[in-house]
Amino acid sequence: MLRPLREMFVAAVVLIGCGDPAGPAAGPTAPPPVPVAVSVLAPQTFEVEERAVGVVVAPDSVELRPETSGLVRQVLFTDGQSVAKGAPLVRLVDGEAQAALLDAQSRATLARLNLDRTRALLERQDVSQAELDRAAAEDGLARAAVMKATEGLRKTQIVAPFAGMMGRRDVAPGALVDPAKVVGRIEDLSALGIDLTLPESALGRLQVGQAARLTVDAVPGLEASATVAYVSPRVREDSRTVDLRLRIEAPDPRLRPGMSVDVRILVEKREGALLVPTEAVVLSGDRVTVWVLGPDGVVASRAIRPGERSTAFVEVREGLTAGEQVIVQGLARLKPGAKAAVPAPAAP
Repeated sequence: MLRPLREMFVAAVVLIGCGDPAGPAAGPTAPPPVPVAVSVLAPQTFEVEERAVGVVVAPDSVELRPETSGLVRQVLFTDGQSVAKGAPLVRLVDGEAQAALLDAQSRATLARLNLDRTRALLERQDVSQAELDRAAAEDGLARAAVMKATEGLRKTQIVAPFAGMMGRRDVAPGALVDPAKVVGRIEDLSALGIDLTLPESALGRLQVGQAARLTVDAVPGLEASATVAYVSPRVREDSRTVDLRLRIEAPDPRLRPGMSVDVRILVEKREGALLVPTEAVVLSGDRVTVWVLGPDGVVASRAIRPGERSTAFVEVREGLTAGEQVIVQGLARLKPGAKAAVPAPAAP
């Protein structure tokens, strides 16, 4: 009876000493890699641009005013009309000017006849040289009077100084006008330009002939090419800026003077530059960093020395080498030493 009880006790002790055959509980599992998108660095051509907002201008644009006072007899243009160079636009009452011209022409005819007769008489020794000189002077005065009367008649008419488009008509027949009165404006829309200013720090990189691109917010999708036509030799003392004028190549008919445009002037091309997307750059005070994905999948924060910037890219002068993977998406969840993975192919 005692032997079976002793065997049962030993078996129980053996079971207690063995414990759980599965062993101790497993430790906490590592977090999954952070999904990120990367850009693989490769040498590229970097176009350095100067950007600014400019205004469309028509270099050939003038206000039309009469050169003399008088009553308007005819208005020969309408609002927005295209006119040729020399086309009559406004005529004033010109009866008095025509009479003055006729009088001067008649006096000039008499003076010429008198001069011819005096010359004939002098050949026969019937008059003195002094009388011939007097007749010649009177002929000159008469011709000058004709020129003055002709100019007076010309001033009674306003003509187009160049081919262009008329603006709004600001005069009507019967109105009394003088040289201070604007009767309209004419603009040549076939030769448009852009006026803009840039900081004086850009002056050393600007020169006539540089190419530029234009975009217009008022006309979505409209782009145009331009060329730097003028760089002011003087810096404005009040704003420390320099004035520029660009010439638009083949102006689009939708462009109008006074429009604001975004201008990008190509000032330099750099070959073999390393560029990182702007969304990959982290600014912290004076420190500029990017996150780099190593070959082992571990991320690290890397300080860089940035160079020129564009809308989409930042040039890297120091801190990175070609072939490294810069993280461009998923930065918010990154910590030094964390694991990351690229679920999609690397962006070029």
